[in-house]
Amino acid sequence: MLNVQSRARVSPDLRPDAAPSPEAARASMRRRVMLVAAILALGYLGVGARLVYLQVIKQHELERRAFQQQKEVVTLTPERGTIYDRNGHELAVSIKTESLYGVPSCVDDPAKVARRLAPLLGMDSRILKEKLTGDRKFVWLARKVAPDIPQRVDVKGEFKGMLGWLPDNRRYYPNKTLASHVLGFTGTDDRGLEGLEGRYQDYIGGVAGRVAIEKDASGREILPLDEGYRASKPGDDVVLTIDEKIQYIVEKELDDLMARSHPISATAIVMDPKTGEVLAMASRPAYNPNNWDEYGTAAWRNRAVADTYEPGSTFKIVTASAALEENTVRPETIINCGDGSIRVGGKVIHDSHNEGGNMSFAQVIQKSNNVGTVVVALKLGGGKLYKYAKAFGFGEKTGIDLPGEAEGRLRDVKDWSGLSVASVAIGQEVSVTPLQMLSAVNCVAEGGEYHAPYIVSEVRSADGKVVKGAGPGAARTVMSKATAKKLAAILSTVVEEGGTAMQANIKGYQVAGKTGTAQKYDPRLRRYSNEKFFSSFVGFVPADDPKLSAIVVVNEPKGQYYGGQVAAPAFKRIAEQTLTYMRVPTRLPERTVLVEGRP
Repeated sequence: MLNVQSRARVSPDLRPDAAPSPEAARASMRRRVMLVAAILALGYLGVGARLVYLQVIKQHELERRAFQQQKEVVTLTPERGTIYDRNGHELAVSIKTESLYGVPSCVDDPAKVARRLAPLLGMDSRILKEKLTGDRKFVWLARKVAPDIPQRVDVKGEFKGMLGWLPDNRRYYPNKTLASHVLGFTGTDDRGLEGLEGRYQDYIGGVAGRVAIEKDASGREILPLDEGYRASKPGDDVVLTIDEKIQYIVEKELDDLMARSHPISATAIVMDPKTGEVLAMASRPAYNPNNWDEYGTAAWRNRAVADTYEPGSTFKIVTASAALEENTVRPETIINCGDGSIRVGGKVIHDSHNEGGNMSFAQVIQKSNNVGTVVVALKLGGGKLYKYAKAFGFGEKTGIDLPGEAEGRLRDVKDWSGLSVASVAIGQEVSVTPLQMLSAVNCVAEGGEYHAPYIVSEVRSADGKVVKGAGPGAARTVMSKATAKKLAAILSTVVEEGGTAMQANIKGYQVAGKTGTAQKYDPRLRRYSNEKFFSSFVGFVPADDPKLSAIVVVNEPKGQYYGGQVAAPAFKRIAEQTLTYMRVPTRLPERTVLVEGRP
């Protein structure tokens, strides 16, 4: 084998022991300097660009973020408008108070602070500890406190930097339970939750203000900033048609009724039948809106507009008006009531008093005879009966400016069974609210004209300007004046000797009205109960020139249960006192009443 060895040729300039030339060294140094300079220039350029980006482009966003970190914007509750009765008496007001806030991020020992603070505020220390624990910048500790409490909590000494007070408003109802179902109440945030407080929130509530609270670097100082303060705008005032004195009379009598009859609930309304103004509206059980959260939701219900019931014999006013207006009968027309019972649609309808024989139509209404009413209704016909029931406003809301109004139930006549004409004529198969029933009776009192009920007279701004007006709406004619006059004369016999509501008679005045004793339907048994009733009376006075109308509805009275025994006496006491308060002079007009079939 041939071994060949070769030797590489090396350039003299690349030999390890060869030194670079001076020119090459200087060139290398220049390159290095330029590289470093370029790197520094790029660095400065990047820093400058970043500064321009932060100080120019991102300026507003960074300022906003800094404000959020250093300041806390707190909403200030506005002063709610006052609610007045028709005579300018205050029913709901706002009073100045203060609310305590804390800064958990500044509290080193939440348990210790909570223990010290709890007896001063009358609160549970565990709740306070939970609120003061964490890194939050703001938390409400106690809202709308009593006037003496701010003096106990030293936010400039012992609790400096940890707690602070801010001005606030608290809703107050000076008459406590009076008109509570009408007024409603507000929550902790002072927003209306029920009644007119809720319905008119956009007017009464006002416009919230704000205050900015600044913190130093350590978060220990909390100071309101003048430039961050915006005053709240007070709400508008609301003037009602309610009369405080009449409202008191109604509620006092309802309390007495509850104590005597021990019903589940009771409702009463007083109105001006000429205008549709609600002068008083009350229900029992009652509640105090100053501490509404101590009651159940059932106590808050305004039963005058939210609860429906089968009216029973008070609905005979509708049947009578239709029959008289359509000339189906006249007051003196003789009605054969048989033996006190009648078969309709396969069912036997009895008279509640087992009265039969012949009697005038006026007597049928006076004695609340079921059979006589059914006989007339069958002659009238379902179509016309339905027509008048709709004209009176049944089956739809009255439109009163209160929340939660129910529309009741009035089925379309095409859905009626063979029994429906008879049932509806005596107030079954139909449900109404107390307000609907009274508004219908007002139509009789006002000569056949229907006025929609209302309870807010006007809304005024803080400087007295009318923001929203109200008043009687356009009336609609339901029956002629002649028919209304005849029916009013018949209804006045109901409270006289021989009628079902003699206990509603008021000395010196002629009262017109109608009783109702309606069996409650038991869905479990699928039949009407023989033990549970709605007892009611609705009427107006004086009969020939009404100054007031009223209704009393009692849900399941114990003991006596007829409307003439339970509701009529309450009506009398309410109307008697109200007439005296209104200074309506006593007067018994001369009249002719047809009850025996002859003048």
